[in-house]
Amino acid sequence: MTTPLKGERERLNLTQQEVADKINVGKATYIRWESGKAIPSDKLAELAGLGFDIGYVVTGKRGSPKNTGVSTEDLEKAITTFLFNTGELGLLTKSDSVEVEALVKMAMFTIAKVSNSELDDIKNEPSDQSNAS
Repeated sequence: MTTPLKGERERLNLTQQEVADKINVGKATYIRWESGKAIPSDKLAELAGLGFDIGYVVTGKRGSPKNTGVSTEDLEKAITTFLFNTGELGLLTKSDSVEVEALVKMAMFTIAKVSNSELDDIKNEPSDQSNAS
């Protein structure tokens, strides 16, 4: 049986060893992931940077983000700008091996998975600052 991770690797015409080398893990670790073991989020980001469709790898389903009223392109630009700005302010640190593009893909994947009702709940939660006296 082909797992989504294996399918993506084959789609990209990469060997297990090539992927393992590019994301700095052992081949045995990568093979475990292809067999269905959990993949750490930092490595998911690195796989996204190689062109893996992380949404498909994680869910086994291909699809696009839900319509949020904002174009995907505008949302990606906003996330990229946010990451660069927080990085410039020293509020964000990342591994040298993780590209901003991979972080943007992970954010887009997360956004696609969060339902509109969950977003509404998050927006309506009181912030810690509003409780300060």
